[in-house]
Amino acid sequence: MTRNPPGRTPFSTLSRRDLLTIGAVGATALAAPAVIRNLGARPMGQSVKESYDTDVLVIGSGFAGTFAAVEASQKGQRVLMLDKGSVGWSGLSPWASDSRPFDPAIYDREEWMENMSTNCEWINDRGWFDIFMDESLSILDTLDAWGASRCKPFERSRVFRRVLEENGVEIVERVMVTSLLKDAAGRVAGAVGFTFDDTSQDCRAITVTAKATILCTGAGAYKSPGFPNWGQTFDGDAMAYEAGAAITGKEFHDTHGTFSNHSAASYQNWNWAQEVTGAFIMVGAPDRATGGLTIDAALRASASGVARGGGAPGGGTEMPPDMAAMAAAAEKNLAYKGKGFLAREGLTLDFGLPPEGPPPGDGPNKGYQVGGATAGMGVHKSEGVFCADYTCKADGVEGLYAAGDALGSMLCGASYPGRGFSSYGSAIQGRRAARFASEAVAATSTSEVPQSEIDTKIAAMWAPRERQQGYSPDWVTQVLQGTMTPFHILYIKEERRLAGALSSIEYLRKHIVPNLIASSGHELRLAHETANMLLNAEMKLRAGLFRTESRGTHFREDYPARNDDDWHCWVLMRRGTDGAMRMSKHMLPEAWKPDASASYRDTYPRSYPGEDAFRATGQAG
Repeated sequence: MTRNPPGRTPFSTLSRRDLLTIGAVGATALAAPAVIRNLGARPMGQSVKESYDTDVLVIGSGFAGTFAAVEASQKGQRVLMLDKGSVGWSGLSPWASDSRPFDPAIYDREEWMENMSTNCEWINDRGWFDIFMDESLSILDTLDAWGASRCKPFERSRVFRRVLEENGVEIVERVMVTSLLKDAAGRVAGAVGFTFDDTSQDCRAITVTAKATILCTGAGAYKSPGFPNWGQTFDGDAMAYEAGAAITGKEFHDTHGTFSNHSAASYQNWNWAQEVTGAFIMVGAPDRATGGLTIDAALRASASGVARGGGAPGGGTEMPPDMAAMAAAAEKNLAYKGKGFLAREGLTLDFGLPPEGPPPGDGPNKGYQVGGATAGMGVHKSEGVFCADYTCKADGVEGLYAAGDALGSMLCGASYPGRGFSSYGSAIQGRRAARFASEAVAATSTSEVPQSEIDTKIAAMWAPRERQQGYSPDWVTQVLQGTMTPFHILYIKEERRLAGALSSIEYLRKHIVPNLIASSGHELRLAHETANMLLNAEMKLRAGLFRTESRGTHFREDYPARNDDDWHCWVLMRRGTDGAMRMSKHMLPEAWKPDASASYRDTYPRSYPGEDAFRATGQAG
C-alpha cells in the first residue's frame, strides 16, 4: 500500500468543494501577474554605442520606405535607412501582390471617385485619391524598370535591396527604434534604438542625427497568426505621438479573415500571394458597396452566433462567393481587356471573375472564413500620423514625415474598398514624403541635439534590462490580447464594454509598463513593442468611445447609424502637456459630403442592425 507524504491528500479523497477551490486558486495564479526576478539584469550605461549622421533618416524598408529612400537619394540627400527586420521582409510588404493603377485613357475619373467615396463612407481624403489616380501608373512603370514586376513577391526584397544600394542608401538592419530625438528648437532631428539579436555580443545603442525623419514603419496589430503582419506593433504611431504629433484613424479596423483549416498558418492561407509572378493588376473601378473589407461577418456572428455547421473545423461560417454579382462586375471589367496599359505584356490581370477550381473546403485557401486574423490592425492608408496637407509632414511637428500605413492619410477612409490600393499608395506617399523632406533639408541649417536629450532617451530605452524585478512582456501581451481581441470590443462596440476595456488598459499602462523587465535583447524588443501596443490600445478605445455614430468598420450598438452633421470628420488624438490623451475632430470640407438630395440608403448602401429604428426614434434597440 502506498502511503501519502505528510500533509498531502490523495485526489480520490478530495471533495467536489476541494476541487473547485483548487481550480479557483489555479485560475487566480494564471490571471495574477507574477513579479519575477530579472536574471539578465545588468547596467547598460557602458554598452557599445554606434552613432550616425545623415540628411534624411528613413525608418522602415517596405514599399513606402524604399521609394522614400530612393527619391531622397536622387534629390541629392545622404540617406540612412533603419529597419527592425530586413529590407523588403518586414511588415506587410513581402505579401503585397495586388495593384489597381488608374489609367485616364480607359477609366472614368468621376466613377472612381464616386465609388471610392461611397465604399469608404464619405470620409476618405479625396485629395489623396486624386494624387493616387495621378501617380499610380508611374509606380507601375518604376517597379517594372526595377525588375520588381518580373519576380514573385517574396523575391522582391532582393530587388529593393539592389535598388537601395545602387542609389547609395546606407542600410542598418535588425534595429528596434524606440524614440525620436529633438534638437534645442523642438524639431525632430533623428532617433535612437538598439540592436537586439546578435549572438556574439550584447545589444548596441544606435543613435542617428538627421535633418529630416520619415516614418515608414507600417501599421500594427495585436497578433499575427493567419495574417502575415510581421513585426508590426504600432512603433511609428507611438514614437510620433510621444514627439507631439497627432494620430488619426484609430476607430476603424481591418477585417481580414483567415481559413479555419489553416487558421494560424499564414503561408498556407496566403500561398497565392507567394506564387503570383509579374504585375498582378485588379481591373476596373472600386465597387460602391460590395467590394472590400467590411464588418459584415462580425455583425452576422453577433446576431446569430458563430455557426459551426458544414463540417468547418474550429468554427466559422461558410462564405460562398456571390457568383452572380461577381459575374456582373466582371462583364464590365472584361471590356477593358487589351486597352490602355492593360495591353502591356507580362501583366497578370484579375477581372473579378468567379474563382475556378475546387469548391470551398478543398485546398489550403478554401474552406470556412474565420475573422479577426489581424486583431486591431488599422485600415490600410487610414490610420497613423495626421498630416494637415499633402506634404506627408506630421501636423505641428517640424522635421517629421510619415508615409504608407504609418501615415493617417485617409486615402481609404472608414473601410478598405478592395484589393489594389495599399502598396501603390505606400509607394506614392513614400516618394512624396521624400520630396518635401528634401526641400526642408535644403532649408535647414545644422542643429545640435543636446547630449542630455540623447542620454535621457537611451536611459529609457535600456530601463527594462536594468530592472532587478518586474513583469514579463509576454504576460502583459497576453492580457492585452485578452482585453482587445474579442470581436465585441474591436468590432461590435458599446460604451460600457469599451469603458471597461479602457480601464484595464489604463491600469496596465500606468502600473505595469513602468515595471517591464527584459533579460536579453530579444525581450527588450518585446518590452518596447508591448508598451507601443498598449498605447495604441488606449487610442483605439478612446477613439471608439469618442465617435458616437457608426461608419464603415466602426459599429456602435448604442449609435447604429451614420451622422454626417456631427461626424463627417476625422478623429484626432494628441498628447497634452499634462500627458493625457486629448481628443478632437477635424471636420471635412462640405464639398466632400454625400449628395444631400440622395436617399440615405443610396448614400450608405450597407446597413447596420438596428439602424433604421434608431434613425426613426433616436433610440438604440
